[in-house]
Amino acid sequence: MANIVDYLAWRGDVPFGLSPWNEVDGLACAVLSYLNIHGLHDYRGWTLREAKRIDLLIPEDSGSFQGRKKVFEAMADSARFGDCRMHHFIAVTDAELGIQFSAMCIDLPDGTMGVLYRGTDNTLIGWREDFNMAYQTRVPAQEAAAYYLEKAAEITDRPLRLVGHSKGGNLAVYAAACVPEKVQERVRDIWSYDGPGMNMETARSEGYARISGKIRSFIPQTSIIGLLMEYFKPYTVVRSDAKGIEQHDPLTWQVYGRGFETMESVDSTASVTCDTLHEWLANSTPEQRGAFVEGMFRMADNTNATKMSDLLNEKFKSLRKIVGGRKDVDPEIRRIFNRLMAQAVSLGFGNVIERVRGKTDGTGSEEWTTMDPKEQKKADGAPGQEMPEGGEENGPEESKTGLDKTEEL
Repeated sequence: MANIVDYLAWRGDVPFGLSPWNEVDGLACAVLSYLNIHGLHDYRGWTLREAKRIDLLIPEDSGSFQGRKKVFEAMADSARFGDCRMHHFIAVTDAELGIQFSAMCIDLPDGTMGVLYRGTDNTLIGWREDFNMAYQTRVPAQEAAAYYLEKAAEITDRPLRLVGHSKGGNLAVYAAACVPEKVQERVRDIWSYDGPGMNMETARSEGYARISGKIRSFIPQTSIIGLLMEYFKPYTVVRSDAKGIEQHDPLTWQVYGRGFETMESVDSTASVTCDTLHEWLANSTPEQRGAFVEGMFRMADNTNATKMSDLLNEKFKSLRKIVGGRKDVDPEIRRIFNRLMAQAVSLGFGNVIERVRGKTDGTGSEEWTTMDPKEQKKADGAPGQEMPEGGEENGPEESKTGLDKTEEL
């Protein structure tokens, strides 16, 4: 079985002039976006070869780092990617703004510029922002993604190629849908790797309609993340050698030649999970989903955890502490939390039974809505926060938050 590291070993000596950009190149770039590398904040940046030679990669204490490092080193050593210049990197994590966002640009040998969006990192801030997508019309990282793309378009005349894995895929599509039409025209294609879909408002917008034909969506056979909300169709199902949610890891995706090893459809686990989540969303209001997320993360705060890995360590002791901490949450939020949890479990069992009986028609006709940010501010009873001015020039935010250790699902 072969993955993207094997692909780079086999075809790394083949330049773009002989073999054009392909879907596996995109996945390699998506993995690259998760790494923190010194000296990429301005237009000069570094090539991958230079960054490896002078040891600019910043080590991280995460389970995914070693695999990502192998991808970086294979790209740096290759004729295909070694001379690609990375630049205009930004990383912002801010609890007050409720944002976890990172992106960078890379000049590709075919004359295009890649805009690479990072997915969710290991911080609870990043995960909460992901959950907020279930009830908010837009989240701060999406607004930052669109702003970043607009600014990136100003620094080059090259066609633009947008890439992202997980939340990064969502950000790539959202940014393309929301920038001015003159920028959209320069977007050559958008590559989403197991990225969650859009909310209904964005999916039905004119901006989305203009770029929808440029989306290339890939999901593993037991995809959960990539089938959330209004997910991107058509999609290509990629064979993974992992099981369950671990298939979200791009290094488990199987490669054949210059493409992926594909399957005809997702498996029954993905279908049941997708049906359950969509029914749960259809049968709850944005306000209820907001209360659910608020309650869940208030309980998480009781554990004093700052990273998702803190909640999953020691045989899930922290998760048990969350459940035990429900009594410390506002009674009304606790009531909604309990009811929606019970509803999700009930829907899950029901969908399994329907699958066994062969009665599920899979039409997915139910619709769900998201709450406008202004309404959410009123519901939260807190003043709204706006995106800071400045994008890549936002030095104070970067110094405030640092370069966070990352580890997606």
